Amino acid sequence: MNKKKENSLIQSRGLALLLIFFLFILILAFVFGDRGIVEIVKTQKQIKFLQQTIKNLEMEKQKLNEEIELLKKNPLALEKKAREDLWLMKKNEKVIVLVDDKKEAKHE
Repeated sequence: MNKKKENSLIQSRGLALLLIFFLFILILAFVFGDRGIVEIVKTQKQIKFLQQTIKNLEMEKQKLNEEIELLKKNPLALEKKAREDLWLMKKNEKVIVLVDDKKEAKHE
């Protein structure tokens, strides 16, 4: 009868250890698995970053659309843009370029 108690005790301890082992594995999978807490937090951060990027790009798109409309409607704005960005000038017109000494020193 004493051996039956020992066998029963060993089996219950073994079963308890096995249960603890599986519970430990489940917790590890829950925290660090492909769909675990760590991955969820990373994904949420990435979603916030991408949402902010989308918002910034939409604002930039809105500004560019406004600039396009202005350039379509106003020939003087178009001329100004061409002069600034493309360095275009009218016939017999001279362009004076001012060089900043600080910027020039950085490039050397």
